[in-house]
Formats: sequence, structure tokens, C-alpha cells
Amino acid sequence: MLTSDKPLGNLLFEYRGADLILRSHDSHHFRVPKVYIINSSPVLEDLIQRALDDPNDTHGSLLLVQLPESGAILHSLLTFIFPVTPLTPSTTEEAMELLSVAQKYQMDSVLTHIRDRVARQNPSSTQLDAALHRYSLAQKYGLREEALHAARIIFKYPMTIEDKLDMVPGASLYELWNYYEKFRAILKLDLTEFKKSGARGTLTGLNCVEFSSSQIPRWLDKYIKSITSAPNFFDLIEFNTVLARHVNDESQNHRCKCVSIPTHTIRSFWEALTSVVYGSFEKVSIADVNKLLMRLKFLQAESALSLIQEREVSQAEVNSTTSPEPLDVPDANVIVRSSDLVDFRVHKPVLAIASPFFKDLLSLPQSPDSESVDGLPVVQLSEDAELLHTLVSLLYPVRPVVPKSYDMVQAQSYIRTEVDRGGFPSPVGTEVFRAYAIASSNGLIPEMERAARLTLDHPMTFESLGEGLRLYDGSALRELARFRKRCAETLVACIESFLEVHAPGPSNIWVGCPDVMPSRPSSRRLPPQSDALPSWLRQVLSQNNDNLTLKVFTHPLPTPSKIRGEYLSAIQSHAGCNFCSQVHAKLGPTFCMELESKLELARDKVRTFPFFDLEVVEGSHTLRPVTRG
Repeated sequence: MLTSDKPLGNLLFEYRGADLILRSHDSHHFRVPKVYIINSSPVLEDLIQRALDDPNDTHGSLLLVQLPESGAILHSLLTFIFPVTPLTPSTTEEAMELLSVAQKYQMDSVLTHIRDRVARQNPSSTQLDAALHRYSLAQKYGLREEALHAARIIFKYPMTIEDKLDMVPGASLYELWNYYEKFRAILKLDLTEFKKSGARGTLTGLNCVEFSSSQIPRWLDKYIKSITSAPNFFDLIEFNTVLARHVNDESQNHRCKCVSIPTHTIRSFWEALTSVVYGSFEKVSIADVNKLLMRLKFLQAESALSLIQEREVSQAEVNSTTSPEPLDVPDANVIVRSSDLVDFRVHKPVLAIASPFFKDLLSLPQSPDSESVDGLPVVQLSEDAELLHTLVSLLYPVRPVVPKSYDMVQAQSYIRTEVDRGGFPSPVGTEVFRAYAIASSNGLIPEMERAARLTLDHPMTFESLGEGLRLYDGSALRELARFRKRCAETLVACIESFLEVHAPGPSNIWVGCPDVMPSRPSSRRLPPQSDALPSWLRQVLSQNNDNLTLKVFTHPLPTPSKIRGEYLSAIQSHAGCNFCSQVHAKLGPTFCMELESKLELARDKVRTFPFFDLEVVEGSHTLRPVTRG
């Protein structure tokens, strides 16, 4: 490790006539003329002036200014201030940190110099992963320009949540989605005006067979509308694909002249459309990005609140109820005091039995100067009166209220039992995504497992997660997505076993229907097969398999009862077939029961934590690694 007197890298900031030492937080010294520093940064100028006013801020005969940055970052920064070869960081994160330091010290010319140098040395990648990484770092360091540039690249891709789980924290992902939605809203208005102006006059005079109300070709009108719902369609290749599809559709109609649109006309149109889209970007960035970046810093500092607490607070606001009265049991020998100074008179043995925390706390000898009330010792806790009332109500024969566990195994067990039988409110609808995030952040394993399974009944999209995205820390969102994929893959394998008719299996009973669909894909029309499933049944099963493969995040995972319902509807529509009607009458109920049973088993056997075993120890749930042979 370098000492404070050794230079970093190959450059030596040991100027003759130096009258200032800049010291990094890791104690590296940089001896420089202060005039360079003052001229480059008004913030550092102020720090230097304060140091001049304090006679203790010296190192030998030189003025000393302590800075919070590392020696490596300060060294790189100084190379952009002094007449030496600039030293550009080798990684994206280091470059972002350097930019943030220059921005913090209001070094405008240096900031521009660094950006130019970084752009020439490390051109920004247009790949999604790289853009997401840059966006996340830009949010972290408060770099508006870099966040905007990265967002433009990100929006060239479909805005689906499964592509963005590894690179962006939940809070940043939520803000990115907000930014995306605001951009779409502004873009929709701007493109509406664009169409009203006849696409800015760039595509007038076209002899197309069908025009929209905006007096532009209908195919073009649909393409512009598609950009408002999915900005990633703003792509010249996509535009040419839409045009080619239109020309092919109208190939036999010689009135349509879109096939001969001049190249310069298309170029003019695309330039006009590009101007509109980029203009929308600028509008939303000017209005919101600065607020977004500041808000994110507060969001990242927020701790996740429990779902139970949120629902209780909401209910309390609706009913305008007051805080619960403190419980006062007879013959109490200790007082538990809440953070808002409400006293609860309770028994030491009851607390000690219920909670190892209280057992240890109450076993400590009482200090002579400890507070007491009516001769009873007072134990001060950080929880408020409502929460303590909840905990105490579970320990005595009174009506319990919804609690938050305080390391009480018995209380946790009681709560879970009450939740299972409906005694306490459970998450409703897409609240299950918030419940999973809260359970994950608090290490509540059974609740994580239960919430994860409930999320399968809803799309896992930005819309369904909503503000709950802010609650996801670390890998929680990624693990939930992986669990969903594993469930889908297991269901696909189960359904494929019902699609198979070449080996003994449950679907063999349907072989013999005259209305069949080939069981093997083919580019040519095949004659009816005697060993193929009926078309109606294959369609039901294949459609669910396709959804599980292609729509695993955008749609709920199909439930066994839903697939059975589709089966019953399909067999009713196929009622004219004597063969299938007879099979259904004799064996249909057994087939349906087996289908539902195997689908349920397939869903249930997938676990949230595939590499750990869930172990119950004295009523609590812990995870231990799976032993591999």
C-alpha cells in the first residue's frame, strides 16, 4: 500500500513552489499550487479559504485541505487540472465516480474535459446490459446527462422487467419505469400533433390505397401509434419492415404506390420523426430528471415498512381510531415503556418465556440509578405504543391485534396460524409482490414462500409491481423472477407429458378422434394420424405451453383449475364428435383429476430456495445449505 508521501501512478504532484497540500481520505498527499485549484473550482476555493482562517490546518509550512475522496480519484482529477497527460479511469464505475466528484466541486470545464476524454477512450455501448449498468451508476452518482443518455439506449429495447433484474436496484428500476411512463405520455401528445400536420409534410402526395383520419397512409398511422405504446419500435429497420409488410399485403392492388416512395422522402420523414422523439426526451428530462435523481437518494435511504403495519395504519386512518390504551395487568413486576412514553405493566416471567430477547434483557442486574415507577423497574424500548400493545396482547388472555414479531417464536406461530385461517388481513391482488419484498428484507422465510407462490397468479410487470419495486433490495427481485421461471419450466414439462401419445400415458385415451392435429411440426399438410391427439385438446395444452414459454412475465401462470376449465369448454365445443363424447363420458373426470393433480404437484414442488433446505428449529424457520453427494 502506498504511503502518504509516495506518488500514485506515474505522475508526481510535487510541484516546486507548492503552497497547498490536498489530502485524500486514505492519507495520500498532493502538493500543488493553490492558484490552480482555486481557478478550477469555487467549492474548493471556499474550502481553501476556510483552511486559511484556521491556523491548525497546516502540514509543516504548507496549508492542508482534507478531502473525502480516495487518492486514486483525486490523482485522476488533478491530471485534468494541471498541464499533464489526463489519466482516464479504466472502468465505467471509476469514470462515473470521477465525473461525480468534478460535478460536486463545480468544475464545469473539467467536467466537460472528462466527458470528452471518456467518450473518446471508452465509447458508450449500445447493448442493453451496458446501458443499464451506466444508468444505475448515473443514478447512484447523480449524473443527469449520463442518466439521460443511458435511458435513451434502454428505451430502444422492450421495457420488460425480466431483462433488467441484475443490473439495476429496485429503487432505481422504479424510477426508470416512472421516467419511461412520463416519456410515453409526452411522446403520445407530440406524435398526435405530428400526425395532424401530415407527418410534418414529409409524406404528402402519396397514392396509397387507404388513408387514416390524419390524411396519412393507414399503415404509417398504425406504425406511429405503435411507438407511443412501445418506443423501442422507433427504429429504422422496424419502419422498413412495416413498409415492406404493407407493400406485400397490397402486392395485387396496383393502385398502391407506396412501393415506389422515393428514398429522399423516407429520409425526410425519418429525420422529422427523430426530431419529435428526441424532443420528447428533452421535455421529460428537463421537467423530471433532476427531481428524479434527488428523490432517488431519499428513496434509497427509506427502510422497508412491513405490509401489516401499512395496512393497520391505513385502517386506522379510515376509522379515525386512537392509539390503544396501555395494558395494565394485576401484580405486574416490570414496566415496558414505548418510544412515545406509554407504560405497559406486565410480568417478567411472561416476557422471558415468550422472547429470548427479553429473557436476556431482564436477566441483567438493574443499575442503581435506573428509573422506576411505583417501585417497578422501567425497560425502555424503541417501539411505539401501538406495536407494544400488539405484542403484549398476544401474551395475555385479551383480544389480540395485528402484530410485528419481536423475536417471539410463539407470537410468530400464532400470527401465522391466524393469517392462514383468515384471522388477520392477508395481501390482496398485486400486494403480494410487496409482501414478498418485505418478507425477504426481514428474513421471514415462510412468508416469502407463500407470497412467492401467490405472485404466480399475477403478471410480473412494472405495472403490477408498481411502487413495490422500491422495497426490493439486493437479489430479491432476481430470485423471485428465477422462481417464476422454474415454475413455468416445470409446468411446461408436465403439460408436454400430456401432449405425448407415443408411450403409455394419460392422453392415450383420446387417440382415435377423426379430427386430429399433427403431433409433429411439418411444413407440408399431413393426412390424419391415428396416433395423434384431437385438435381441440392439443390446442388447449399447446396454447398454455406457449404462454408459459413466451408470456411467463406478462401473464399469470395458468392454474390447474383454469386449464381444466379450458378443457371443459373445448370438449363442449367439440360435442359433435361421438368418439370424444364417449371418452369424456367414461374417462373424462379421471383424466381431468389426473391433469389437475399433476399440475398442482408440478407447481408445488418448485421452491423459492432451490439450493437450501428449510429447517424448523423450535418453531422458527431457518435455511441450511443442501448437502450434495
